[in-house]
Amino acid sequence: MRPRHVLPCAALALAACGGERAAPSAGAPQALVIATPSDADALLPPLVATTQGKQVVDMMFDYLAALGDSMVVDGDRGFAPQLARGWRWAPDSLSIAFELDPRARWHDGRPVRAADVAFSFALYTDPKVGSPHAANFAGIDSVTVRDSLTAVAWWTRRGPEQFYQLAYNLVVMPEHLLGGVPRDGLLTSAFASKPVGSGRFRLRDWKRRDRIELVADSGNYRGRPAVDRLIWTIAPDPGAAALRVLAGEADVLETVRGDVVQKVAQSSNVRPAPYGSLDYGYLAFNLRDARAKTRPHALFADRAVRLALSRAVDRDAVVRNALDSLGRVALGPLTRAQSTADESLSAPGFDVAAARAALDSAGWRLAAGDSVRARGGRPLEFRLLVPSSSSTRMRLAVILQEQFRGVGVHVELDPVDGPTFVERMRTGKFDAALNVWRTDPSPAGLRQAWGSPVGDDVGANFGRYANAAFDATVDSAATELSPERRRALFRRAYAQVLADAPAIWLYEPRNLAAVSRRFEPVGMRADAWWAHLADWKPAGPLRTAGR
Repeated sequence: MRPRHVLPCAALALAACGGERAAPSAGAPQALVIATPSDADALLPPLVATTQGKQVVDMMFDYLAALGDSMVVDGDRGFAPQLARGWRWAPDSLSIAFELDPRARWHDGRPVRAADVAFSFALYTDPKVGSPHAANFAGIDSVTVRDSLTAVAWWTRRGPEQFYQLAYNLVVMPEHLLGGVPRDGLLTSAFASKPVGSGRFRLRDWKRRDRIELVADSGNYRGRPAVDRLIWTIAPDPGAAALRVLAGEADVLETVRGDVVQKVAQSSNVRPAPYGSLDYGYLAFNLRDARAKTRPHALFADRAVRLALSRAVDRDAVVRNALDSLGRVALGPLTRAQSTADESLSAPGFDVAAARAALDSAGWRLAAGDSVRARGGRPLEFRLLVPSSSSTRMRLAVILQEQFRGVGVHVELDPVDGPTFVERMRTGKFDAALNVWRTDPSPAGLRQAWGSPVGDDVGANFGRYANAAFDATVDSAATELSPERRRALFRRAYAQVLADAPAIWLYEPRNLAAVSRRFEPVGMRADAWWAHLADWKPAGPLRTAGR
């Protein structure tokens, strides 16, 4: 997720302006405004690693097919046509031919073609691109072009989620605008700042750390959106974002926490809107040295230290104090909304005495009169990277700092802004970090964040965890056709990674949004509350886009 090169300005002008085929509506344009404390990290689909970035990308770009609200991922019955108006399975189930909708157009007016599908697959899977989503395509051999409107995906083996694997993960991008950009230069290309999609909204403006504005693509092949504009307004902190919604200056706050819950319940401007969760929050240990990734981390390469630190954390207290009723203790690298969730699984339990004994055994001892353990003259200390834009994670960091102090470990908090946090996670420039990951509806998404890195390609495995036995178990589970054996294999994979403790899985949020009474929210799925934003119908007077 990290590249560079620039498209010519003429190409950029065509890309940005060519799609203005019709005014979005007569009179003042109407807008749905989303208040968020963080900006998008990128708007180039293979390189997006934040929720904010994915929200915008999902409005601007299309997939081959759209996951339904049931979130059924086996076979194709849980999907509806999007770019592909139909598809045909080969008799041996090792290929699927996708027939594209001939009406689909890029926002510059060019037709979407099968070559764009093959090109997009090549981008996601090219190591030079470094996409954190590349692992999601494991087992897909290639995507070929049968004719201008037919793309064929080929698998190396059958599996229950073949259709999901491609349709859910592959955002289709325009080859005619990106084909000439070096693969290691995508992130700094002109397209990355002014992307051109085929979705129901087009990019109007992106003012970094201020706002992102999309305008309805009025001639879109899937129909015109219910509102003229979508605006993400970036507040300086979560509190400011909440105030904007409560004051009626914005329409959606996707996550409500703390005392804002009561204010939302009492507000005449907004209503509470609960929805499911595929998120989990965790403390990631970096198993490689932050300054020289070829070396193991001096502390966290030692499994005994990781397990001891895990036992030092009272996760019940952490969740209770930081999230109150809007969170529960995480099961591990999965959530309760997934079909393979097993609440009998558990991370190392809270046991301060065991944590102290394990650290003693590992040579990290507490000398008389000292408050911090040491070994060979080196203190047991590390820096904890945390995004300052997240009030929840800032509270968590302080609580964890105190709990680690109780076993003789000094933790220095390292708060940074959102973009800096993402970049340092990507590049491995941290000791430990408080991250939140939105896992896929499919349990096979486990590979994306925890599968062993391949060379410099770590995907979303920011802590550089590697375990060949775990990888093999996940691969077997992902291709197992028997539901019972598949579930058992995933359970084994969860147990393997929990025993290795590459992270401390802290919490699973209970999601609650605040939504303006001007709108009727539609289809707020656990994996993407924004999935049906284009169809949120006005329930009352709307604001103009300039307000």
